[in-house]
Amino acid sequence: MTSRLPKRIGSAAAPALAVVLVTTGVAVAVALAGCGATSNNDHTGDPVTYSRGQSTPLASLSANAVTSDAAAQVMKDLSGEPQLAGVTTKSTPSGLQVAVTLTRNDDGVPDVWLADLAVGAVAERSHTDQAVASDVVSSATAVGPGKGGDTVTTSLGIGAVRLGQEFGSPSDSKLTAHVADVAKRHGLTVADLQILHPLEIALSVTFVVPDGAKINWTIDALRTELVGDSPDVEGVYIELDDAHGQPLLQSGAAYRTGEGGLWFAPGQDARFGAVHGGTPG
Repeated sequence: MTSRLPKRIGSAAAPALAVVLVTTGVAVAVALAGCGATSNNDHTGDPVTYSRGQSTPLASLSANAVTSDAAAQVMKDLSGEPQLAGVTTKSTPSGLQVAVTLTRNDDGVPDVWLADLAVGAVAERSHTDQAVASDVVSSATAVGPGKGGDTVTTSLGIGAVRLGQEFGSPSDSKLTAHVADVAKRHGLTVADLQILHPLEIALSVTFVVPDGAKINWTIDALRTELVGDSPDVEGVYIELDDAHGQPLLQSGAAYRTGEGGLWFAPGQDARFGAVHGGTPG
C-alpha cells in the first residue's frame, strides 16, 4: 500500500516532509526551500541561496520569447539524457507552467531529480527582473509511464530560491577525478557517474558499499565532500548500493528549485545518518 502526502507544505522557517511508504523502502521528499503552503509567490524573507556566485539575468533570451526558447535550449543541453523526452511551457498570469515528459516516471528520487534540473534550468533561462524561481514558474510536473505502464504525474516543487546563482562548475575531468578520490577515501567503488549540463553542471553518482563496511560518515557529509558546503554544482544525486547492486539509499538535491528527495531501504537511514527534513542538500 502506498501513502502519499503533498510535497509542498510549510515554509523556509519550518520545512515539512512528504512521506511515501512502500513495501521495500521509505521515500522522503524534502520540503521546498522557501516555499509557502498556498502560493509560490507568498514567500517572505531572504531568498534561499546555495551558491557563492551571482549573475545578472541571461542576456541571450528576449523577454517576449523566453518560454519556447528556454524549453528548447534546456532540451538541447540535456539531450544526452535518454529518460528526458520533452520540456514544454505555458504562460499564465501567475507564471510559467512547466511540464517535463519522461520516458519512465516511477515517482522516485532519480526521476524527480532529473525533472527538477530541467525545471530549474527553464526558470533560470526565463527570468528577467524576477528575484526567485517561484516568481517565474508557478507550477511544474513530471509525466511519464510508471512500472505498470500507466501514466504517472508527479507535482514538482518550486521554492523561493534565488535566481542568477553561479555554481562555479568544475570541469568534467576534474569532477570525475574528485569523485574517485572521495570514493577511495571511504572505501567505496564508483559504479556509475554521469555529469549533466542543464545550465552549468549537475552530478549523478552511484557508489557501491562493500559488505561489512564500517560507516563512520553520513550521507550529508559525503555530499559535502563531493560538492562543497556551498555547492559547486547545480544539482547532485547520490545512490548507495550494496555489493549485489541493490539500492540502499538515494538522495537528490536540485539547487535551482530547492527541492530534494530521499529514499532508503529499511534501516539504512540510521546507518548513513540520513536527516529526514531541512533545506535540501
